[in-house]
Amino acid sequence: MATGKLIKQKPSEQTEVWEYENYFRKKWLYKDTQWLENHIKMLADIGPTGYVIDHGFDDNTMWIDTKKIKGQIADTFAQTDEFVSRITKFCLDHYKETKPYAHFDWKLNNMIVDNDEITLVDWDNCAVIQEGQVIDKMESDLKKSFGVKFDTKKFRDSVSAKNKEASKKSPTEKIKFVLELYSDYWANPPLVEIYIDEESKHKSFIKGTKEKPDVITFEHELTEGQTWKLMIDRYNKGEKDTVINAKGDILHDQLLHIKSIEIDDIDIGALVYEGVYKPSYPTRWALQQKAAGNILPTTLKNVTIMGHNGTWTLTATSPFYMWLLENLY
Repeated sequence: MATGKLIKQKPSEQTEVWEYENYFRKKWLYKDTQWLENHIKMLADIGPTGYVIDHGFDDNTMWIDTKKIKGQIADTFAQTDEFVSRITKFCLDHYKETKPYAHFDWKLNNMIVDNDEITLVDWDNCAVIQEGQVIDKMESDLKKSFGVKFDTKKFRDSVSAKNKEASKKSPTEKIKFVLELYSDYWANPPLVEIYIDEESKHKSFIKGTKEKPDVITFEHELTEGQTWKLMIDRYNKGEKDTVINAKGDILHDQLLHIKSIEIDDIDIGALVYEGVYKPSYPTRWALQQKAAGNILPTTLKNVTIMGHNGTWTLTATSPFYMWLLENLY
């Protein structure tokens, strides 16, 4: 049997990386077979061709074997203006190809350059993630890699131009949206980004109270016959934002509340309960629940309190008044 060399380990994430003669092995010191099978399927769909050699698990661990990619790690290249532009363009183009999935870890040591080819490795963080978070993370990673050589304004202008080109349609109605949101928190307020389809309309920390909620207002143009989605993406909650005592009672928490939604000067009332909440459970807690035999739902309806990170989505059609009449009565 081939002997491997341990080259990296992260105790906080319970992971190890082993190097063998012809491949790398990423090893997790816990077992989540459903996640592993989903991850392998995702890599087969959007990962580098032939990237995964093998995968498996035993009673307490799981692993993926990946081939060694030919080329040089991107952080070994001189950071010329041309190279910075090349890497930035690659990251944006790659995300465009894999949407709604995003690699979500654009550090230079995760990119292998071989002449004209650039390949991303280390796909652990890849998932379906809302575009606002993707662009923020990509900007942050590239800024850390290139420092002052990274032009944030040029990057944002490029993103804006791509989005405008992708959304050229003939609008038939301009709709006004008013959302009232508030939160409960003891340390950090929840961060929220609101979308119509894939277009970000608002982003802020929610600090309002039930008596005095944050009021968010924006407009959006819709095309007749179009099915559209109003999405609230709630994120930035960490494990430390929930404090539990020895008995398991929650002492402090971070919650986001949807108080009301008004569309085109009409309060949609009980239709808010038609929204679908898709929570993103904390990994360790979800594994503990699974071990205890508790099945966590992937989606929930009748929800106006978002306790976990995740998205809340209301789907409707244009013309809005026709959809309202069909669903309100």
